[in-house]
Amino acid sequence: MAEHTVPDDAGRDAQARFEAIPGTGQQPPTVRAAGDIDLINVDQFRAALDEAGAAAGEITADMTAVTYCDSAAIHALFTAARQRRLTVVVGAASPVTTMLKLAGLDHVATVVTE
Repeated sequence: MAEHTVPDDAGRDAQARFEAIPGTGQQPPTVRAAGDIDLINVDQFRAALDEAGAAAGEITADMTAVTYCDSAAIHALFTAARQRRLTVVVGAASPVTTMLKLAGLDHVATVVTE
C-alpha cells in the first residue's frame, strides 16, 4: 500500500492524497483519492491507479473524498478504464459526479454514487 500526498501550493491544510490498496479476496484493488486532483498532482493519481491495477483486471477508484477534479484527472480515469475494468465511487451530491457523467466516463466505466 502506497500513499502519495501532495501539499496544496497555497499552504492550506487541504492536501491531495492518493492511496493504492491491494485487493483482498473478492474485493479488487482500490485507489482512495482525497482533495483536489488537477494538473499539478495528476501524475501521482495516475501512479496510484497504475500501482493498484498492476496485477489486476479491475480496480476501484474511491473518489468520495475528492473535492475537485479537472480534465487531467478525468483523462487519467479514461486511460485506466481502457486498460482494465474500472469502477469509480463518488458522492451523490458531489460536483465531481456531474463532471464525470458530463465527460461520459459512465459509458466506459461503472460510476457508483453513494
